Amino acid sequence: MDSLLGSPVSAATLLLAGFLLTYILRKAYILATSALSRVPGPTHSKWTNLPLKWATLTGERVRYVHSLHEMYGPIVRISPHEVSLADTAAAKQIYKMGSHFHKSIWYRAFTGYRVDNLFTFVDPREHGPHRRLTAFNFSEKAIKELEPYIAKNVKQSAVRMKEEVEKRGFVDVFKWFTFMATDVIGEASFGTSFRMLETGKKNQYIADLENVGSRNIFQSELPLIVQTMSRLPFGPAVEIKKAVGRMIGYTEESVERYWKQLKADPENVKPTLLMKEYAAVENGTLPAHQLGRDALGYIVAGTDTTAVTATYAIWRLAQLAEVQEALTREVSALPEGFDDEDLKPLKYLDGVINETLRLSAPVQQGLPRIVPEGGAEFNGYYIPASKTVGVQSYTLHRDPTVWPKPEVFDPLRWADATKEMKESFYPWGGGSRICIGMHFAQLELRYALAHFYRTFAGGMKPAFVEGFEEGDMLQMSYFLCPPKGKRCLVMPRK
Repeated sequence: MDSLLGSPVSAATLLLAGFLLTYILRKAYILATSALSRVPGPTHSKWTNLPLKWATLTGERVRYVHSLHEMYGPIVRISPHEVSLADTAAAKQIYKMGSHFHKSIWYRAFTGYRVDNLFTFVDPREHGPHRRLTAFNFSEKAIKELEPYIAKNVKQSAVRMKEEVEKRGFVDVFKWFTFMATDVIGEASFGTSFRMLETGKKNQYIADLENVGSRNIFQSELPLIVQTMSRLPFGPAVEIKKAVGRMIGYTEESVERYWKQLKADPENVKPTLLMKEYAAVENGTLPAHQLGRDALGYIVAGTDTTAVTATYAIWRLAQLAEVQEALTREVSALPEGFDDEDLKPLKYLDGVINETLRLSAPVQQGLPRIVPEGGAEFNGYYIPASKTVGVQSYTLHRDPTVWPKPEVFDPLRWADATKEMKESFYPWGGGSRICIGMHFAQLELRYALAHFYRTFAGGMKPAFVEGFEEGDMLQMSYFLCPPKGKRCLVMPRK
């Protein structure tokens, strides 16, 4: 022993080992005796977040967390510092207007952008004024001015899908709805579509959009690894960095093109979602770089979310002939040249969209918020300040006490929606951080389903052609929830 301690290297090794052991035991004691230790959940959630991180990286987060809620109830500890809730009262408390539960910096890590946009602002003192600046452009009144452009692109998407059916016998609705949403948000944001419906072919831009969720999840879950490996000459981290750069480039080019048109002929330029922000940049109240980051946020949020929702509406109805027939009858009775005022009263259409958002929403995980100073109590459990909490809509939307037979897709349940249903319905988030594009998305979805079922009035069914399997339609959970196979094939019923 004397000889061992007499060695400087051995003594240093023992000292380091003792320090590490002390640190680990101290950390373990803190975690084991903290207020969170009393929150129900698997034992491993007290010590490590690795199971949650693995589920997140593999697109299984919402199903993993849902399984924990099924075992432990409406409140569950999912990692040493995070609690998931599946309770309407908790959702009201966390996401209400004026809530002190602020967004976590996870949103910044997810996007990978150094400049905040409307989606990533953490401080409400920054978010509030910026939302007020942009809110009018997303109001129902302002969107009415954009309706002709939305209707034109949506109708063209149905025409292109019919052409593909005539040529191949089936159609990839996820591809065409992605093209449709891309062109709609392009024209709504920059006055000119990206012409994806016209070309009908996936390009690098679409590939970058399709991978935005999985790419950003790696950025948020493995930030140090991605940052370190991005300095290498090759590898997945380098591709992530390139894709982020390309997305920024696409947006900046579009912003610059529209700005030139706006300056050259302001009287005849199309209105867009960014009009007030352009004016704010001109008068010096908004930095120019903020305009680009907001525009990029609109592109991502306005494309994937709408395309995913429309796709899963078609997929679910393709397996429910009676539901499909009922919707087809309703939209077939619309007059030629119908507009959104004709679509809004359609109860069955509204029910189909709501059921799709309930069971197959484009965002289903808990929206992370930080517990404010003083802590908070949920379901009888105290959660200390600075911990992360979130209400998972995937689980909230499957509560059998609110939604009888929750896994059954039933549009008629919305014909007489209960107070509990309305209060438990969270596809758009809530409070001051509720999705600003909600009215825009609803209008686009109404048009998309109406034109689709007027074009394919005979109904559709799944097209299990070579290579396409039902497992391809499993929704992945990368914050955004696209189909696993990145396609959805359907064909006309005979």
